[in-house]
Amino acid sequence: MDGVGVVDEAGRLRLLGAAVAGAAFGGVLAVLLASSWTAATTGLLVGVGVPAGAVGAGIGVWSQLRSWRTAGGYEQSVRAQRWVADGAVPSGVPAETWVPLLQAQADREGAGWSKIVLCVLWSLMTWSAEPQHGPVLTVLLVGLWVGIGAWSALWVIPRARAARAVLRRGVTTVP
Repeated sequence: MDGVGVVDEAGRLRLLGAAVAGAAFGGVLAVLLASSWTAATTGLLVGVGVPAGAVGAGIGVWSQLRSWRTAGGYEQSVRAQRWVADGAVPSGVPAETWVPLLQAQADREGAGWSKIVLCVLWSLMTWSAEPQHGPVLTVLLVGLWVGIGAWSALWVIPRARAARAVLRRGVTTVP
C-alpha cells in the first residue's frame, strides 16, 4: 500500500474495524436522512442503507490508511503506539523521530472531546426525533452515537493523555 508500508494481521483487523464502523455510520445516517422524507421500510434499508454502508466502509478504510500515511507509515504508527503503551521512548531514538510521532498522538485528545460533545448533541437530537423515525431506527442511531462517544472516552482520550505524559518525560535511560 502506497505510503503505508507492510501491514500485519493487527493492522488488517484495524482496517476491518474501520470498514465496519464506517459502514454502520454511513448506513444508519443515510437511512436516518432518507426516513425524514419517507417511512422507514425494509426497501429503504436495502435501497439506501446498503449502498451508503458500502461507501461508509470505503471511507473508513481510506481514513485509516490516510492516518497511517500521515504518521509516516504503519510501522511508525505502531512504534508510537507501543511507546505510549510502554510509557516511555527507548534511548537511542532521536528526538526528531519520537517528538512528532508522540505529539500527533497527544493532539488526538481535542478530537476525542469534540466527538463526545457531538455524540451527546446527536443523541439528544435523535431521541427527540423518535416519533418521526420510529423506535428501531432511533435505538440504532443512539447506539451508534453512544459507541462513538464511548470509544473516544475510553480509548482516544486516555491514549492521548498517555502520549502527552510520555512527551513530558522524554527518553528513558534504561535500555
